Amino acid sequence: MLPFLDITIIAITGLAPLFAMTVGGGSAIFYVLLLCCLLVCCLREGGWRASLHSLRPYRGTIAALFVVLGAIVISLIAHGSMHGPSLERGVRVSLGFPIFLAAMLGIDRVRLRQAFWGVVLAGLASAAIVFWLAFPSFARPDTPQHNAVTYGNLMLLFLVLVAYGTGWRFTAAHRFESGFKIVAAAVVFVAFILTQTRTGWMAIPLFVVVGLWLFAKVKHPAKMFAALGVACALLVALGSTSEALRARVTQGMQEAEACQGAGATADTSVCIRLQLWRASRQMIEEHPLFGLGNTQRFMPELEARVATGVVSPFVSQNFGEPHNDMLHMLTSYGVLGGVALILLYGAPAVVFFRRLGAAHPREVRVAAAMGLALTLGFAVFGLTELMFRTMKTLGLYVILVAWLLALSDGGSAAAPLHTRERR
Repeated sequence: MLPFLDITIIAITGLAPLFAMTVGGGSAIFYVLLLCCLLVCCLREGGWRASLHSLRPYRGTIAALFVVLGAIVISLIAHGSMHGPSLERGVRVSLGFPIFLAAMLGIDRVRLRQAFWGVVLAGLASAAIVFWLAFPSFARPDTPQHNAVTYGNLMLLFLVLVAYGTGWRFTAAHRFESGFKIVAAAVVFVAFILTQTRTGWMAIPLFVVVGLWLFAKVKHPAKMFAALGVACALLVALGSTSEALRARVTQGMQEAEACQGAGATADTSVCIRLQLWRASRQMIEEHPLFGLGNTQRFMPELEARVATGVVSPFVSQNFGEPHNDMLHMLTSYGVLGGVALILLYGAPAVVFFRRLGAAHPREVRVAAAMGLALTLGFAVFGLTELMFRTMKTLGLYVILVAWLLALSDGGSAAAPLHTRERR
């Protein structure tokens, strides 16, 4: 039964990105995967004790991610309220992550790596959807499952993982395989441009740096900045070929400049974000320790600020979140919520950063680079968009972090757990 469960875990891990971008069902996939991982942890040699022991090197990371659930529970207790969705978010992170990781650490790395093809398929499928919706007018597509910003950000992340994945070899036809991955990444990048998403471009320099560290092994600061400058110039030149994207960038700058004084409550894309951020700052100043208690109180707080001119009536009636993950956690759960989000990004990012060193095998370094791009990419994306708006996106993040931590682990999963623990 264990081989079957291992294959099921690999398949579901690969399908999670695809379902998140196409047909949905992310919540169902999360819990099916959770059940399979629980069964594996209990049925493998040594049972759950061996699974727990395999997590010992990750005690710090697990403890850091438990802060998410702790921050939510403390905020709810302080307000004397109960909010099921908030608790579910905390449980997905704090309890789901160690279960996923324990199960994946016991799966052979070569097999577990096959879930990568699900990321490739998710990128190509989402690109096909964007092409279908954008052509022939090249209008900004009304994407399924997520708004265009989140959709474009996730597409960019997938293409980066595919590009880094050229460092893995799955077949004997190495050149053909690498060429296919490069072409797939290029196709997804064109589709990303068509989404006209401005947020994703902020993360591209970071992805380029990680890629240079992985493949070129450029460590000298001067050489790194020079290579980064050339790479970013080429990417910007490619992006500037889209007239619609250029127009959106110009429009964004004009809207930011106009969102002052009498125009401070203009209902434009950028000014709406600025209104939400101003209102969020006030909420944080009024409720710094425990926040509002749950996410549903954000909209009533916005409505109360219409009379003072902080936000427009349109914003108060149509936006229930601040379009920023950090502000979302701070307004909802207080200062501990903000700390929890930093740890959600930072704790696994530190592990990935250490494993990206040249002393590790190529396969480990590729997984570490993917993990660093995932964690830091979400952090950058979350500056101007609520990436964790839905349960399925949060669940996808947790699944991918656990998968890449297991793949970047230096131990051999083919060996029994009690042998690997002595490494």
